[in-house]
Amino acid sequence: MKKWWLTVCMAACFLTGCSRAGSSADTQAGYRDDVSAQALVEAVAAELGDDYWADTELPPEFLDDWYGISDDMYEEYYGQTPMISANVDALVVVKAAEGKLTDVEDALDTYRESMVQDTFQYPINIPKIQASEIRTFGNYVCFVQLGADMDGMEDDDEAAIKACQEMNGRALSVIEKELTR
Repeated sequence: MKKWWLTVCMAACFLTGCSRAGSSADTQAGYRDDVSAQALVEAVAAELGDDYWADTELPPEFLDDWYGISDDMYEEYYGQTPMISANVDALVVVKAAEGKLTDVEDALDTYRESMVQDTFQYPINIPKIQASEIRTFGNYVCFVQLGADMDGMEDDDEAAIKACQEMNGRALSVIEKELTR
């Protein structure tokens, strides 16, 4: 049964394109470089209101331990995860150091793929993980894994993934708006 569930989720992920969008080559131009990562996360939290569950600051050692991003890879970062570890909502914004943009993207992509492959997740978190996304805006690399309350969607994987993708899209739209000149 678990293999079937994982296969369905993986297929949904590949069919809906919920992987890294944009790369350093096609997203460099046209974005501001003077907005703090914390301001971007706070703008998303304000926009999403009660639907934003990532409310605990991510310490630097967790950025390295969990996401594989060492302090030489970024100028600054700000990230939030929920205080309750049973929930996987997360938003991480990293302003990459010069020459490290691809390294940051790759580290976040590796983290995301490891979460997608982890079969020991709470079932309610699987759509959030499947819908997670990495997007680059200039020198800022963003990891979004949001979805808030998934109650009532336990039996409809497609609707749950779509709801999470929409939440991530809202978050990324806020960030892009803040960074657009």
